[in-house]
Amino acid sequence: MLNLLVVGAGLAGLACARDAGPRVTILDKGRGVSGRAATRRVPLPEGGVARLDHGARFFTARHPRTVALAEGGVREGWNAVWTRGVAHWADGEVHAAQDTHPRYAPPEGLSALGRVLARGVDVHSGVEVTSLERRPGHWRAHTRDGQVWDSARLVLNLPAPQLLALLAPLQLDGALQTPSSEDAAQAAARVAFDPCWTVGAVLAGAPRWLHPATRLNHPALDWLSLEHTKRPPGHPPALILQAGADWTRAHLDASPQEAGDLLLAAAEVVMGEALPTTAAFAHRWRFATPTRRAPGPCHWDEALGLGWCGDWFTPDAHGPRVEAALLSGWALARWMAGGE
Repeated sequence: MLNLLVVGAGLAGLACARDAGPRVTILDKGRGVSGRAATRRVPLPEGGVARLDHGARFFTARHPRTVALAEGGVREGWNAVWTRGVAHWADGEVHAAQDTHPRYAPPEGLSALGRVLARGVDVHSGVEVTSLERRPGHWRAHTRDGQVWDSARLVLNLPAPQLLALLAPLQLDGALQTPSSEDAAQAAARVAFDPCWTVGAVLAGAPRWLHPATRLNHPALDWLSLEHTKRPPGHPPALILQAGADWTRAHLDASPQEAGDLLLAAAEVVMGEALPTTAAFAHRWRFATPTRRAPGPCHWDEALGLGWCGDWFTPDAHGPRVEAALLSGWALARWMAGGE
């Protein structure tokens, strides 16, 4: 039997699993690790691939442990400082960045951060957990492909709505009737997320736009980045565009082709130039950014051997981001070890 089963290979789950000791397994329904710290590999017509970060845009580091991870990655070569400021566009004008805080972006894509955290951890991709059982002394997870996994302890690293859907049958059966987990489930039910349409485009030629990273005050667009500025020399010109929450909600049921065309057209207006593409994609994140978060760094119920973590908790005062996910996962591992 496993010591710990983690459902979800996002950064919080990976951080927790890495600190949690032996006999730990992570299950994730996706094809890889890192969750929303995602990098899309786009095949190029001439061969090779472009790498575009279509979830989290970069990561920052303020906590000493995150700084050590980020700067250690720079020394090891898997991480790099991408930019030290983010420009701002409004009313047709670009305003220079006002801070010099480093924004990190691994040259191979942001998902490299998850792959580093997954080193030495038993991760099973393409495995979707569909139901949970509380059995005498342990947890049992059932997967869509008929597998059964037994573990003494269980951690869920999922967006709050998905977590609650998985827990709902347990709540009905009374398996979560401890004050700790009942309160934590109620807090999770109050969590809210903004959705986001993201468009990635490999360009036929280099754009005139000079700003690697730009926040946009635009009816449709919230973010524009030159992805090739994150990559080693020779990477083709590429953009990531991310829509604002209101625009995404208004177009939530649009097809990827429709959303992509509309956002690329908006980017041409902002950038003042045509953007011919050689490859493009659009991806809809239903749970992109937590806008109302749960208090504290994580949840752990020692009596049930059950916990959950994620960037929708508040492990520090700096908002939902990559570092918040890491801090939440590390905190949960400490709580499980009795070091709260």
